[in-house]
Amino acid sequence: MERLAIFAALQWECRPIVRHLRRVTRTRMAGFTVWRGVTPEREVWLIKTGVGEQRAAAAANALGRTGRFDLFLSTGCAGALAPGLLPGDLAVATKVIRNPSGECFETDVASCERAARAAERAALRTAVGPLVCSPCALATADAKRAAAAQSGAIAVEMEGAGIAAAAAQAGARFASIRAIFDTATTELDESGDVIDPQTGTLKLRSLVRCLAAQPSAVAQMLALLPMMRAAQEGLDKFFGALLRADARRG
Repeated sequence: MERLAIFAALQWECRPIVRHLRRVTRTRMAGFTVWRGVTPEREVWLIKTGVGEQRAAAAANALGRTGRFDLFLSTGCAGALAPGLLPGDLAVATKVIRNPSGECFETDVASCERAARAAERAALRTAVGPLVCSPCALATADAKRAAAAQSGAIAVEMEGAGIAAAAAQAGARFASIRAIFDTATTELDESGDVIDPQTGTLKLRSLVRCLAAQPSAVAQMLALLPMMRAAQEGLDKFFGALLRADARRG
């Protein structure tokens, strides 16, 4: 049976994956939340990493020490760099580029092809190309255009390079499949700092301070909710199609 390790930063990114697993148990490992489940063909470990490459690398290295895995899969949401991508679309990485060093991590071709077929079964709009792993969120359209021009990437995320490096160390294949959250022209609010990067939950005191200082931020935050729902629905459809394929073959 194939052993699959899936890594996602936030609770809402993990939720649509867990629901497609069987016999799920939840544990803690090295400070990270881990769900273990099965499909007819796979043993699946899902770990919530928190935001950022260093946290993702720590989670992936900790999981790699528990035994052999066939595939490390980086997933969750991403920001679009390609103009045509919309919230809920899927980005299948051919490689992940670490910014600013430019170091590249190639993805496993067969795993990406399998993912693309699952996305097609789920009727998801899909783009295939490089992703860039950024140390910070790209909040403005200008920043996204600059990143696209420099890297040639179709989307940006913040964890993939750390997971890819850990996969290489563990002798596992690597793939990255991301659901688009914001478009290439979306302007995000940079001032709030209201998400805990470790847990992905709202920091209530920071949120209150942000809203008191910037009442207009309420409308900006509310505008993000449809994008989050679209990205979560894309993940749900994708993992439903990917893991149901196991059931059809089993």
